[in-house]
Amino acid sequence: MRVKRGQLLTYVLIIEIFMISFNIASIMIKNQDGKADSTMSAEPLFSIDVPATLVKDVVSFPTLSEMIEATHSDLTYVAKIEEEGTLMYSSRSGAYRYGPSIISNPDGTIDAWFSAPGNNSTEWDYISYRHYEDGKWGAEKIVLKPTRNSADRCSCCDPGVIYFNDYYYLAYTSTWDAKRKGMNNSAFVARSHNPEGPYENWNGDGWGGNPKPIIEYEDDPNSWGIGEVSFVIKDNELYIYYTYFDTTGGSTRLAKARLSENWPNTIKEEGIACPRRHNDSIDVVYCDELNNFLAFAIDYRMDSASRLIVYESADGAEFSKVGTRKDGIEDYAHNLGISKDPQGHISLTDDLIIGYAYGRSWGRWSAVFKNMELDVRPDSSFHF
Repeated sequence: MRVKRGQLLTYVLIIEIFMISFNIASIMIKNQDGKADSTMSAEPLFSIDVPATLVKDVVSFPTLSEMIEATHSDLTYVAKIEEEGTLMYSSRSGAYRYGPSIISNPDGTIDAWFSAPGNNSTEWDYISYRHYEDGKWGAEKIVLKPTRNSADRCSCCDPGVIYFNDYYYLAYTSTWDAKRKGMNNSAFVARSHNPEGPYENWNGDGWGGNPKPIIEYEDDPNSWGIGEVSFVIKDNELYIYYTYFDTTGGSTRLAKARLSENWPNTIKEEGIACPRRHNDSIDVVYCDELNNFLAFAIDYRMDSASRLIVYESADGAEFSKVGTRKDGIEDYAHNLGISKDPQGHISLTDDLIIGYAYGRSWGRWSAVFKNMELDVRPDSSFHF
C-alpha cells in the first residue's frame, strides 16, 4: 500500500502525540484510590524530547530553582536551600573544617562540632567546637585530641553528638595505625557534661583513661574501616549509624544500644541500613510528625556534580532514596551534617541548618552552614 506524504506526516504526528501522552502518564500513574501507585516505576518506559512549553501546558510543575522534590511513600518532600549561607571557615586560611555535628537547643542556641587539623605530623585531626547565641557564633575551641600511645593516637575526626542522661556523647573516627595513612579506622566515643568539654573517653569497661573502640574494624587493614557515626534516640534505644568500608565496598550500617551508663557494652549489630555508592556519609534524624527516619548526605562527594541526597526509613533499619537536588550545594562538597535536637529529632517547623565542606584542593576546604526549609506534602504524583 502506498502512503502519501500528507498521510505519513499525519501518522507520525499521531505517534508523537501518543508518545508524549504516554511519557506524561508515566509520572501521573494513580490507583483507584487516587494515590500514586508505589508498585510502578518512577522512570518512563521510553522518552522523547518534548518542548518545555508543551509540557507546562499539560502539567503544572513546581519551580525547581531552589527545591528538591521527589515522591516516595505517598509523600512529596520539598527542601528549600539557602543560596549563600554562613561561612564557618574559609579555605583561604590554608586548612579545613568538615563533617559538622549540629545540635539545636530548645532555647535557640546551637552547638556545633567540626573536624579540624591536628599538629600535621603525629596527630592528623582534632575536634573543634563553636557555640551560637544571641545572633552570633562564638570563638572556636579545640575540645578533643588523640590520646598518646593509645588506640586513637593518630586522629579525632568525623564528630557525631547525642545528649542523654546529662552527658554529651561525642563519637569520632580514629586509628592507631599510622603506617596506613588514614586506613584501618574504628569508631570511638567520649563524653562530657558540657558541650565544650572536658571529655572522658570510653575505655572498654567505663569512662576515663585510654580509649577503646565502641565498634572496632577487624577486616583488611588496608581499607578505610569504620567511623563517621550519626546518633538518634528512639523508644529508649540509641540508634548508631556508621560508615563501613572494606576491600569489597562500603555501606552505612546500624547498631543499637540501651540508654544506660555503660551503653557501649550493650551495642548489638543490626546490619546494613543504607548502601554507599557515590554518596557520602549520612546524618540521620527522626521526624516526629512523619514517624519516619530521614537521612541526609552529599551525593557525588568531592565532585563538580555534588548535590544533596535524601533517604527515608519507617523503621530506621532500611533506607530508600527519596531524591537529590543540586541547587544551593557548592561543587566539590562533602561530609554534610544537619541540625537536630539533642536526641537527634527534628520537626517540620524547625529552622533547620545543613553544614558541609567544599573545595577542589585536598585538605583545603571551606565550611558553610545554610538554612533549609523542609516541607512534606500529600503525593502530587511527580517523580524525578
